[in-house]
Amino acid sequence: MTSVTQLYNVNQLTPGMELGQPVLNQKGTVLLAEGTVLNKALLDHLSRLGVESVGIKETILQQSTEITLDSKSLELLNQAVEQIKSSFHTIEKYGKVPMQIFENIAANHLSPLVNTHSAANFLNIDRPKSDYLYNHSINVGLLSGLIGKWMGSSEEEISALILTGLLHDIGKTQIPQDVINKTGKLTPKEMELVKLHATYSYRLLNDLPNIPPTVKFGILQHHERLDGSGYPGRFRDDKVHRFARIVAIADIYCAMTADREHSEKSNPFAAAEELAKDMYSKLDTEICTTFLTNFCSFIIGNKLQLEDGREVEIVYTGHFLNLNPLVRTAEGEILTITNWRSIRKMTPFSAKLT
Repeated sequence: MTSVTQLYNVNQLTPGMELGQPVLNQKGTVLLAEGTVLNKALLDHLSRLGVESVGIKETILQQSTEITLDSKSLELLNQAVEQIKSSFHTIEKYGKVPMQIFENIAANHLSPLVNTHSAANFLNIDRPKSDYLYNHSINVGLLSGLIGKWMGSSEEEISALILTGLLHDIGKTQIPQDVINKTGKLTPKEMELVKLHATYSYRLLNDLPNIPPTVKFGILQHHERLDGSGYPGRFRDDKVHRFARIVAIADIYCAMTADREHSEKSNPFAAAEELAKDMYSKLDTEICTTFLTNFCSFIIGNKLQLEDGREVEIVYTGHFLNLNPLVRTAEGEILTITNWRSIRKMTPFSAKLT
C-alpha cells in the first residue's frame, strides 16, 4: 500500500478521515497533528476556526487491480442488445410493446449482471454510434438496477428499476427517425419533438396490464428535475418519483459516456463531475451521493491512454467532490492526471476475458 495526501475543503470532510499533514493557524502553530483521525467534534472545531482546507491521507493500491469480464456475461449482454434492437423496430412499426421480451431481458440478462463484481464496467464497452439507442437502453437498465442495489433496495424493486431503465426511451420510436439519428445539432423545433419521448413512452405502456405504477412514473418523469427545470411536467421536489430520480442519474451518466451521432462521449470523470455539480439542485442528493461514492470504487482498475500514447491504470480517484485521479504506468510509476477533463480515450476494462 502507498499513501498520498490530497487537499479537501472542510465542507467535504467526513468523520474517520485521517490528516496527511498538520493543520496550522496563521502563526504556524499546530492546531491538529498529522495522523489525527477526524471526528464530528474536530470537524466542528475546524469550521469554527475558519479553516478552509486540509490535507487528508489516502491509500492507493500497489497490486494490480486489472479488471476482467467473463465471456458468458458479455454474451448475455450482446444478446440483450440484439433483442432490444428488434423490439424497438417492432414498436416503431406496430406501436405495440413486446413486454415479454423486455421482461425476459431484465430477468435473464441484466439481473444476473447486476450481481457481478465488474457489472459497472460493462457500461463503457465501445459500440457503434448507429446502435446508440439500443445500447443506451441496456446501460440505463443495468445502471438503474445497480443504483438500486447500492441503495439497499429489495430484489423486486431492483428488477423493476432494471425494467424501467430498459423501457425509458421506447417513446423515441414514435418520433421521426431522421430527427433521432440526426448527426448535427438539433433545431429548437426538433428538440421539442425529442422532448415528447417520455410522454410517448408512458402512453405506449399505460394500457398494458401488470406494469407497476412505479415503472410507469419512473419512465414518464426521468427527465424531470427537482428544481422544476425538467420535462414534460416541470414537476419538482417530492412530486418527482423515486424511480425517476434513479433513472435520471443513470440516464445522464450513460448518455455522457457514450458516442452519439450528434456528440462525442465524455470521459467518466467528466460525467461524474457533471452529476456532482447538479446533486444539490436538480438531482436527488442521497441517490447521487450513493452513485458517485460507488463510481470512485468501480472506476479503479480501468485504463486511460495518455497523450504520449502510454496506457495507464487508474489506482485512485479522490473524493467525488474533489476528483484527483492517480494512475500507474506499466513500469509501476504513479502519476497525477492534472488535465483529466481532456481525456477522451479510455479503455473501461482489460480486454482479457475469463
